[in-house]
Amino acid sequence: MSLPTLRQLALATIITGLLQGGAAAAPINPASYSFDQATDCGTWCYHDPAYTKLTDGVLGKAGWAVNDGQEWAGWAYDRTVNVDFDFGTRRLIDTVRVGSTQDSHADVMLPSVTVFSSDDGATWSQILSLSVAATPANGVDPSSSAPHGFLTLPGLGTEARYLRVAATANGPWLLIDEVQFDDGLSAIPEPVTLALLGLGLAALGLVRRR
Repeated sequence: MSLPTLRQLALATIITGLLQGGAAAAPINPASYSFDQATDCGTWCYHDPAYTKLTDGVLGKAGWAVNDGQEWAGWAYDRTVNVDFDFGTRRLIDTVRVGSTQDSHADVMLPSVTVFSSDDGATWSQILSLSVAATPANGVDPSSSAPHGFLTLPGLGTEARYLRVAATANGPWLLIDEVQFDDGLSAIPEPVTLALLGLGLAALGLVRRR
């Protein structure tokens, strides 16, 4: 292989590694959370007594009735539920994703979501709201095993210890199975990326020796 070709291959390897690495934002896991409204029972009970359902990584399906609704925390009676997350220390938070769903009977409906921040857990500042229309177009069959979507609030760019996710019901029932956070920063490159970078640097070293 000629010297220019080897140099081009080495540079291409490094560029490929940089493009593949650091593409995903780093997730942030809260230390704890609580909510100000008691969960309710309907067809089943949608309780979260240990305050774990919303951060355990276990997702329900688009159909809330799949698996007897075990993954969902649920509230009835057209109300707003404040879920307060404590990160233990001040953290940069850029995006909030709320896992929810809606059925085809205008019974379980997607909520509207407002995010607030606080440094002391007592005084709250509103950051961003997402208003969701109460429309049948968002409905799915309660027994659907397809994955559900997330209500996403991006670009928050806030640094705080506490974050409040206020979910306002748009119908008789509001269900949430997971709330996710990330800081908007690039994640640490995966091992395969580091290997690619290593190959590129080694090739450059070989070019230099030649």
